[in-house]
Amino acid sequence: MSKPFSLRIQHGIAGGFAPPNPSAVHDLSFEQGASTIFLSSKIRPDGTPSLQAQDLKAIHPSTEDNVSLLAELESILNKLPTEDVPSSDIYGRDIGIFYQSPDLTWINAAPQGCARFESDVKVTEEDKTAFGRAVEIIETLVQRGVAHES
Repeated sequence: MSKPFSLRIQHGIAGGFAPPNPSAVHDLSFEQGASTIFLSSKIRPDGTPSLQAQDLKAIHPSTEDNVSLLAELESILNKLPTEDVPSSDIYGRDIGIFYQSPDLTWINAAPQGCARFESDVKVTEEDKTAFGRAVEIIETLVQRGVAHES
């Protein structure tokens, strides 16, 4: 694997009058020529008001399974619709994905949160299923993260 990328998945993107209060944010990044995908996570435990940083983790990108998952993820995102200016949770999952590689930039959530109103962009059930698969792939990669040794 040699293509760099940055990826964020955020659980909790819908807001309203107040900004969203995410329950988890995972950032994955892979630089050109690197041997490790770095994973930084922030989790908000139930009943707490804010996200808490977790230990930095690493994912080894060179395993065949990880390479195929990342290729599948980019293929899925490449086909899924987004809003020109993300402002609504069009997939209805309260999950935002921010993905950038040399070949693709894909975003389905606004940095300040998504409103709870109907969008002009309509997604199909197939789109929602594919988005669910993209979330599953990212969560699989997050689960594969191991303690990073400096």
